[in-house]
Amino acid sequence: MTEDNFNLSEFHHSIYLRSHLSEVYYYIASADGICKWFMGKAVYTDYAGNTLNPADTACRGDTFSWHWLNKDLSVSGKVLKTISDELFSFTFGNLFEITISIKEDNGRSLLNLHQKYTAGAEKNDFAHINCCVCWVFFLTNLKSVLEHGIDLRETLIDDESLVNR
Repeated sequence: MTEDNFNLSEFHHSIYLRSHLSEVYYYIASADGICKWFMGKAVYTDYAGNTLNPADTACRGDTFSWHWLNKDLSVSGKVLKTISDELFSFTFGNLFEITISIKEDNGRSLLNLHQKYTAGAEKNDFAHINCCVCWVFFLTNLKSVLEHGIDLRETLIDDESLVNR
């Protein structure tokens, strides 16, 4: 791949998961699910300002606040579109729009992630490339959690010897 064909406006990632569509959807569209592989804490709020039950899947118009595991980093956004067991689309901060679609393919779930800039967003190449790379890890972690019950995220950050290396 040369720099001439790497798109700095959008990217796509796909992964096969040995899991039912409904379980994959739960892991991407609920606070409880997303904290098993991606976030450390997640809160969804409906249009009236009520906090959703962590086990409930979010709907179009809901907002969220996500906080990374063991990092002083958070992101907020809005759910743009949902189709149960098929599609979950949301803003990722002010810069990006993410659409995750899932479909059955030969007995497995095929998850496709598409990230692009939101309309009118000022492009940030570093943020775009960072997201592109980080999504690879987190989608791999989703596969690990769903198929093997193993979370690959670092959970021992409070150990001072690890922090100062």
